[in-house]
Amino acid sequence: MIEQASELLAQFIQIEKEALDKFDMPHMPTLGSAYEEITKQGIDQNFAIPKSLGLKVVSGFISVGEEMLPQQIDGMLVCGEGTQYGRTKEFIYPIDQVLCVFEVKKTLNKADYIDAFDHLRVIRQKFSEHFESKFDDPNFEPEIEAARIHFSQITGKEAPKSYRQINSLSKSDGILFYSLVQEILAPLSIIHGYGGYSTESGMRNAFLDILLEKGEVTGDGLGVPSLPALVTTNGFSIVKGNGVPFIAINEDRKWAALLSLNRNAARIMLEVIWSKISLYFDVKMPWGEDSNVEVPVPLMFAVPTETEDAAGWMYHPVRLKESELRSRKDVQQWQPVKIDPVMSSVVYSMLGYGGYIHLDNICEIAVNNSVPEDELLEKIMNTLLFKQVGDHIRPISSILHMVSDSGNQDFISSSKERLDTWCDRHDISKSYINLIIVD
Repeated sequence: MIEQASELLAQFIQIEKEALDKFDMPHMPTLGSAYEEITKQGIDQNFAIPKSLGLKVVSGFISVGEEMLPQQIDGMLVCGEGTQYGRTKEFIYPIDQVLCVFEVKKTLNKADYIDAFDHLRVIRQKFSEHFESKFDDPNFEPEIEAARIHFSQITGKEAPKSYRQINSLSKSDGILFYSLVQEILAPLSIIHGYGGYSTESGMRNAFLDILLEKGEVTGDGLGVPSLPALVTTNGFSIVKGNGVPFIAINEDRKWAALLSLNRNAARIMLEVIWSKISLYFDVKMPWGEDSNVEVPVPLMFAVPTETEDAAGWMYHPVRLKESELRSRKDVQQWQPVKIDPVMSSVVYSMLGYGGYIHLDNICEIAVNNSVPEDELLEKIMNTLLFKQVGDHIRPISSILHMVSDSGNQDFISSSKERLDTWCDRHDISKSYINLIIVD
């Protein structure tokens, strides 16, 4: 379903763009409005967003409390009813009813990049202030389960069960957890360019140059929440690794906060929007088989650091040549995590101990199999399926599935839907061993 919907969206945008390009329209504000309308109407199609949830795409303004922000929004995906701005076609929506904010550019050059970046950044900062003000109400407790999962995937640690427990974390873990919560709850900021950079490397380098310049101007750099969730142009995309839906960690367990892709940008946009809708309403979207997954390339690693008095981000940019980017596959089939017999022993031990395994038992399994303990522990955590809770290791999710192929090779996954599809494709019996934890 996501494949068909993204193809329809791409076709709709292309057809409307070609129709617009036939007109000789030198008046830039009018031309800009025309491109904004293509984006709005494209996202507003029935195949793109489910109307049963009260969703629509409008332009206008965002209000935070009693304040109406001055930034005019090219397009925003909203829920419910807003207030019409006088007799115009613009609407004012409270920030809590806004899921995504779009900044549309006919040609995404560096100046427009910076303009859109700054425009959207103010909105995210206002959301952050609004979010913090809600804690004046002692009964306010945000839904953070998705952020907790992403925190555990990145750090391998247990996340606070309540946002109010954030102070129990170290400063560096706290700034990471705060950022992930913001990514889940705040409106996603999307910059959509119809033209501009002709190469993925050019788009990547421009983004990194902007971040470098912003850091030099402000003197204290930019936090992860200030960065746009998605930038697209000419089929290329830069997307946040915030778990909505992309997440990536390198072999040193450093978090890739920004990634780039060179596949159908319309699909990437829909994946981001559908993931946000799913989180906002706690519903499942019609992904279909969804057996193909994109192959993103890290653009920037973000490492939370701390001093005695404060915490901040240490950014590690990744600059690659276009030839290096083109050499990769742009898509591959999803598959569960392939595990060796030693890892299988760990899973079976978890089954015997209610889903948890003590570090001493992992040490015993390592010794019995002549494997260094730290190597086995690293292998467990690098699956992004487990976390450490005190002196124990357990799955991040409440259920983990293990299946064996005809050659007795074991595979594990926390997604039954994708595992079902994978087993069907490879003619593997769906005789799962299920590790279930009652939290």
